[in-house]
Amino acid sequence: MGCSRSGTTLLQRLLASHSRIFTFPETGVFLKAFGMRGAVLPWVHLGLTLGKERKALEALPASLPGDPGKSRYPPLPRRRFFMTRSMNDVVAYFDALAAAHGKDIWLEKTPRHVFHALRIRQAIPDSLCIHMVRNGADVVASIVDRAKRYPDQFPRQGDPSYGIRQWNRSIQATTEALSGPGHAVVFYDELVSDTESTLRSLCQIIGIDFETGMDVPVDPSAFIQPDEGWKSQVTGPVRPAISKFHKLFDADTQAAILQALEMERFEKLKHKQGGSRGDVLFSGTGL
Repeated sequence: MGCSRSGTTLLQRLLASHSRIFTFPETGVFLKAFGMRGAVLPWVHLGLTLGKERKALEALPASLPGDPGKSRYPPLPRRRFFMTRSMNDVVAYFDALAAAHGKDIWLEKTPRHVFHALRIRQAIPDSLCIHMVRNGADVVASIVDRAKRYPDQFPRQGDPSYGIRQWNRSIQATTEALSGPGHAVVFYDELVSDTESTLRSLCQIIGIDFETGMDVPVDPSAFIQPDEGWKSQVTGPVRPAISKFHKLFDADTQAAILQALEMERFEKLKHKQGGSRGDVLFSGTGL
């Protein structure tokens, strides 16, 4: 989870190479359960659900391009009215799905799940929420660049104010999540500059062994849709991305963006991390 254009797909591709981890296309299952825009739906406060998360699971098999394991999908859970039971069903479904593919760990990647990070961890106590964090200026530039390249898919994201809002909300959600246990923060710059060390640290937190070759992203065709061309599918070793910030914006716009970004939160997270290359910030018992 994390702000869009922060490297969530890259991390998914790296972790997907592990022999124990099964991953799949974004489901948005927890957004649908708790609230699509991050605001909690009123009935959730009462412990109730409308069952939209079940529909997210129903749509998953059809979203897997060329997956030979579609026949191994478990049956959909029953329609539930209580959120706790529905969340247990979601976990059981993903557990069974991973097991059917010979894995014992599943990885669900939906960036905007960050807005419900604390709630997800409370609903699934044994889970680990992995937050991808990237410098705000680079994120805003990448969002604007994507909107310019794919205007039909992202018609309202060409204005830097959209990326600023999304990054500020995401970094706030990550900061708040670290008050509780079970949250790890991977910094994009660390991941691309020292991929193996970062993955070793993350594997230790997950409780699995680092495997040789994990530092090379796998072919993402099993969990990236054919029409998602903006998601990186570059093969070979990880290379740091070139910032588009200075190329896209003039000096005045750059200054305005930097002033609007809540960079102090970002710097505080980096301070907690300690600045050691490859370290992953972990709130084992809450920071």
